[in-house]
Parts: sequence; C-alpha cells; structure tokens
Amino acid sequence: MFGFHTITDGQCVALWDIKAGTREIVRGPKRLWLRGRRVQALQSLVAGPTQYLVVQHRDGRVVHQRGPAIFWIDPVEHLSVHVQNAIPLDANEALVVYRQQSEGKVERRIVRGPELFVPEASEWLHEFRWHGSDPANPKRKVPRGACFTKLRVIPDQMYFDVEGVRTADDALIVVKLMIFFELIDIAVMLDQTHDVTADFINAVTADVIDFAAGRTFEQFKEHTDQLNARETYPQLAQRAGRIGYRINKVVYRGYEATPKLQSMHDGAIETRTRLKLDAETESQQQALADLKLARERQRAEQRQQMERAEAEHKTGLDRQAHDELMRQRQVETEQAFDAEERKTLVDVERKAKLYEQRVGYLRTMRELQVDMTRYLVARHERPDRRIEIGGNGCDRRTLLHLHEG
Repeated sequence: MFGFHTITDGQCVALWDIKAGTREIVRGPKRLWLRGRRVQALQSLVAGPTQYLVVQHRDGRVVHQRGPAIFWIDPVEHLSVHVQNAIPLDANEALVVYRQQSEGKVERRIVRGPELFVPEASEWLHEFRWHGSDPANPKRKVPRGACFTKLRVIPDQMYFDVEGVRTADDALIVVKLMIFFELIDIAVMLDQTHDVTADFINAVTADVIDFAAGRTFEQFKEHTDQLNARETYPQLAQRAGRIGYRINKVVYRGYEATPKLQSMHDGAIETRTRLKLDAETESQQQALADLKLARERQRAEQRQQMERAEAEHKTGLDRQAHDELMRQRQVETEQAFDAEERKTLVDVERKAKLYEQRVGYLRTMRELQVDMTRYLVARHERPDRRIEIGGNGCDRRTLLHLHEG
C-alpha cells in the first residue's frame, strides 16, 4: 500500500509490515506513510466507575482492570476482552472469596460491605446452593432452589410448612411455621454445612413431629400456643448453633388438615360456633330481661321515692299550715286573754274606785254621826233575805240586819 494515512485524535491502530509480518501500535493524532504497510483499526472497550475489564491474553494470563478505563484490543496479545460489573455490597452483606496461591494452595477470605468489590484474576466467589422455593409450588422447598453469592449477615426469616405430621390419633396435618434466624459466624457455617436451609428444615421437622406425636388432634389444637416458644424446638436451636447461626424466634402460622378431616373439623367448628352464638343470644336475652326488670325496679323505687317525697312535702305543708293555725289561735287566745285581763283589771280598778268612794262616803256619813244601820236599812227597804239576831236576857234589844244583794 502506498500513500499517506491520518490517525485522528483518540484513535488507535495496528500498523502491519506486509513483508516482515510485524505490527506496531500507533495512537493518534498522527500522519503515516504507508509504503509496504497496512492499517488495522483497533476495537476499544470502556469500563465505567462500577465496572472492570477482564482481559484474556493469548499466553493464558487473565488480568482484571478496574474502571473507569478505556482498553484497546491488540489482536497479537489479547484473545478476548469483556466488561464485568463490580459487585456492590451493602453493610449487611458479605462475600466468600477464594484465591489461588502458589503450590496449589487456596486461601479463603470474607469480604464484608459496604464495598464495591472487584475480584482479582486469581480469585473466585463461593456460590451457595441451598434449598429454595419450588417455582411450581412456592410452599415447598426443593434442593438447589436458591443460588447466590451474597450472604445476608442481618436477622432474616423463612417460611416453611412441615408436611406429613401425624398426631397420636393418626390425624395427618401440615404445620405452618415462620423461622427467624441470624448468621453469627460465617467461617463456622462454611466448615459445618453446605445447605443451611436443609439443616433448618430437617431440625424443625423433627421437633414438630416430636411435638405432635405425643398429642391427639384435639390436644394439638389446645397446645398450639407452645409452638411459638423456642423451647419447643431444641433440635433446631442445637443444629443452628453448630453451623454458626442463632434462632431468634419461631412463629406458628396455623395448620392444614386433609380435606376430609378439614371438612369434619369445619363442621364441628360450625356446630360449636352456632351453639356458642345461641348461647350468647340466650345470654343476651336473659341479660336484657334482667336489665328490663332492674330498670322497672329502679323506676318503681323512683316512683315510690317521688310519692314518698310528695307525701312528706304535703304532710310538711299541712304541718306548717296547722302550726300556723295554732300559732294564730294562740295569738288570738293571748290577745283575748290580755283583753279580758285588761277588762278585768279595769273592772277591778273601777270597783275599787267605787268601793273607795263608797267607803269615803260612809266615813263621811259616820263623821257626821249618822246612824249607819238605819241608813243602810233605809237604803235597802226590801232586801232579798233578812237575818235577825236577837239577844235573850238582856235589857236592851240588839238587832243585826244582814242584806245580801
């Protein structure tokens, strides 16, 4: 090839020597003379701040380059280059990372968030494959149903239905539970188990079966409150402690029975409910009757109190009227007595005055030497009664006249 070739700014090319077969990497801006050489534009890849480049060299080396960066693919040195997203870790998440060392040894380390993790070329992540929900039936747990690399190191919970639980009277039921747990030691968990969910399922199933095996169906229903206590799940607590977990709480969410048993149970519940409602209705009617009777008794007592108060009020008014009448009569009597007494006093005074006048008159007559006997006899010529007292054996007759007027 002959002529000039311009490489613009920001462009990178491989300049091949046709005869020698060698290549030279040239970055723009630059102007080249192409005599016996040809130009091959290089492809570039860009990694952002949350990405990194995985570069596969032709000699087998793999290099990870953290972004932000731009990488030009050299067809001589690079076999492949692709962009990967860095792994963001929250404060409640962790990664288990393995690193290849010399002499075939492998080192394990735990990376905790918050961090934007970019693995080295010699590192890889531990992938957990635990029991998880069945896509066809979310209520069931199936092996390898949950695949992940990030561990949650905060308190968590899981739903699980213990199927095939038989009571002492051979009733088949399904017990629904909710398990609250917390990861305490990641290293112990990695060394002691490969499936935490499976260990939880097996342990809690054993505890529930032990709980139901010694009780009849009715006894099981009566003691379902004990399924909320951690003491009911000793095997679950023991197994969780051995694999680096802690069981915080287990919540009983109810149970399911077979359709036939459930139908019988529903019928019994309906009957009990109806009887309970009848009893409550009868109790309410009796309470209503008692309330009516009590209200009537209260009204009767109130009526009696009102009548008693009215009678007492009337009696009080009559008593006041009588007392007022007696007071008025007493006043009138006292006034009449006072008037009579005053009249009597007046008469006595008048009579006394007359008597004094008469005595004075008689004294005056006696002073004038008037014969009082003749005077009195002459004044009373016709008395009502006449009493004579005469003396015997006396020379001189003495007469005494008494007049009663």
